[in-house]
Amino acid sequence: MSDVNKTNTLEQANAPPGTELVIPEHLPPIKVMNPGLHKNLCEQVTSIYKYCNELSFGTRKRHYEATKRFCGFLADNFRLQKFKNVEDRHFRAYVEYLIESGASPATIQSDLSGIRFFHRLSGSKNKLSENNCLDLPKRAVGVENRAWLPEEKEKARAVAEEMGRTDVVIAFDFIDAFGLRIEEMCRTKLEYLMSALKNGQLVVPKGKGGQKRNITLNPAQRALIVRYVEYFQARGLRPGDYLISNSEKHGVLDEKRSLQNWMSYNREKFMVKDRDKIVEEGKKKRHATISWHGLRHGYAQKTHEEALKDNPRQAQKIVSENLGHHRYKVTRIYLAEAKPKKKTK
Repeated sequence: MSDVNKTNTLEQANAPPGTELVIPEHLPPIKVMNPGLHKNLCEQVTSIYKYCNELSFGTRKRHYEATKRFCGFLADNFRLQKFKNVEDRHFRAYVEYLIESGASPATIQSDLSGIRFFHRLSGSKNKLSENNCLDLPKRAVGVENRAWLPEEKEKARAVAEEMGRTDVVIAFDFIDAFGLRIEEMCRTKLEYLMSALKNGQLVVPKGKGGQKRNITLNPAQRALIVRYVEYFQARGLRPGDYLISNSEKHGVLDEKRSLQNWMSYNREKFMVKDRDKIVEEGKKKRHATISWHGLRHGYAQKTHEEALKDNPRQAQKIVSENLGHHRYKVTRIYLAEAKPKKKTK
């Protein structure tokens, strides 16, 4: 068990067992005012979850977390006691809450799918509206630049240091430098860093979809790894230890939740106001908010700029491979390049 993470606690640690709220980075913090009702509703949902084998494990888990958040809303706004009694009016009220809270269209649609899933399995006779009846905001993929601004990165790191959140600082440094997904960061072990110094590549053994990828080190990345290997070894970490997650059961999941919640509760302290009004030459306008994943977008753009200098023909391929994507269409979303304006005659 890593001692680097001893001060690492979940912001929802006082929630009833099994009802901890996992808050997506782009949603505001949820503070349940009626924990007893919330616990009761979550227990009903949990009993369904335990004996359900429909869909993949990952999809069931996402649906489960989304439905628990919905239970918090039901407890506070309707004091509902039985999940199977959820009606369309409750469902529509939650949709309005999500939209007003600034949740992305993708998050809203995903959460609603999860709620419908558990509502159906609860045996309820009530029907919930389909998306085409809810006037939901449309998904806008790749129309904005999600990368962080330099001042946001500097302030975020300073806030984490001031709070004593060493795990956040470490996660920030590695996600920014290597474009790791948040779960990949939580699964990174000291031995990966030691091997990278020996072989010149950081290996991500299990990325999205179980895919492995190798990131060739540049001088700045090597220097970062050297510094952190010394740091971790001085604190007694063994090669097989996670950098920031506990080695106990669910340690990676708990750390992922903690990082997501930290972002949700603290982003207003370092996010530039009205950032969506910022447009840089050659780039799409900035996204209205920031997230851990936005650091990955920044990494892609920085890597692309460097590759254009040394190997312009292979620049997009290098970015794609480092991100763990194999479709250039997806990679272009990360680059956030604005379409060139048509010349007027």
